[in-house]
Amino acid sequence: MRLRRLPVAIAVGALATACDASTSEPFVRRSFGFTFESDLGGWAADATDLDDPPVTWSIERSDELAERGDWSVELFLDNENDAGKIWIERAFELPPGSSYDVEVAFDLASADFGIVNHWRIIAGVSAEDPEIADDLSFQDETGNGADDAVGFVWLPKRYAFQNVEADADTGVLWISIVAWGIFATPR
Repeated sequence: MRLRRLPVAIAVGALATACDASTSEPFVRRSFGFTFESDLGGWAADATDLDDPPVTWSIERSDELAERGDWSVELFLDNENDAGKIWIERAFELPPGSSYDVEVAFDLASADFGIVNHWRIIAGVSAEDPEIADDLSFQDETGNGADDAVGFVWLPKRYAFQNVEADADTGVLWISIVAWGIFATPR
């Protein structure tokens, strides 16, 4: 699996319920776009459930396959324990104590074909730094829609999160993206 172009164009927009009723301030829409052409853009690798037995994993920039430009993020998980979860994460600083609608969009290259043995996509938003499986949001599967092995296919992924509360003190929202290896195989 490879992840690319995190236009984690997280379009972050404040909800009406977060606005001060005494003002007529308009909603503010903020967008953040990322490529991996020069570095990870503030994104960091994280993982959980990698013991018993220990598994090998990595998340790093790669110029082997890119949807646009020359670079993407390559993820590798030798999921011997049938439970490993790996992701990239980034904190975004916003006005504290407000609720937000957040859209996370990215392109995922998957070689998973057919209808079985796909992994799960992790994509979530929270006020806390995700560290364990219970902190993560699981979405759809990594299948690329092909019936036979056709290699990597780039898939646009888009997930909406409504009324997400930023940290009351710091205003931080964490975005996490990538995969849960629910099948014991290296990918």
